[in-house]
Amino acid sequence: MKAFTVSDAIAFGSLFLTSVTAAVGGIFWYANSEKKKYGLERDLGHIRRNQEQIQSSLNTILGEFDRRFDIVERDILEIKATLKIPHHVER
Repeated sequence: MKAFTVSDAIAFGSLFLTSVTAAVGGIFWYANSEKKKYGLERDLGHIRRNQEQIQSSLNTILGEFDRRFDIVERDILEIKATLKIPHHVER
């Protein structure tokens, strides 16, 4: 059997150091991927809430437009009635 030499010790030391470095790198890679996953979920949550707020605002604005158009239509009907202009319903 061959005797254990300094070059064998260096080889084993290098193998051990490489293994530890790879394991630590894997741990850091996993931690960073979890952080990225959390960040993406958070960003999507913000985007979803912003979209819901925009939809709510649009519904409010469209409701206000509808109310105002009803008022304008009623005012026009009053003006036509006062001026005795016949009212034709468009379909």
